Amino acid sequence: MRSLFKRKKDTESSEESTVQRTLPSLGLFGPVTESRQKSPQHEIKRLAELEQIFIRTRKLESLADVPEIVTEIRNGNIVLLDISRLNDGNDQTHLELRRIIERIRGETRGYQAEIALVNNDAMIVTPSFVSF
Repeated sequence: MRSLFKRKKDTESSEESTVQRTLPSLGLFGPVTESRQKSPQHEIKRLAELEQIFIRTRKLESLADVPEIVTEIRNGNIVLLDISRLNDGNDQTHLELRRIIERIRGETRGYQAEIALVNNDAMIVTPSFVSF
């Protein structure tokens, strides 16, 4: 038979976060508020995961370069692309550049990658956890 006054053992919440109860300063009959803080072990584990991020540079020449870029994004790396050859003002190469960008955007949509133009000769592709 289960006791009604027995406390439940909750090991998951004690590892993930620490609950601190703070009482309001003047509110005698006010409710007790709880604030959650992540434990230092959780933060260290999160930072250890971010330790393996690299910035890769690639010279973008054709659609054949797209799988390498997608692989780097899948691995969590930042990719800096040199687009100077495709952004020379020629309409044909500009159209090819737009196709390549759309292909990269389509294949990295599941990873929520961000694509941004750095200047006229470079663009950057970042994983979802990197913000501009």
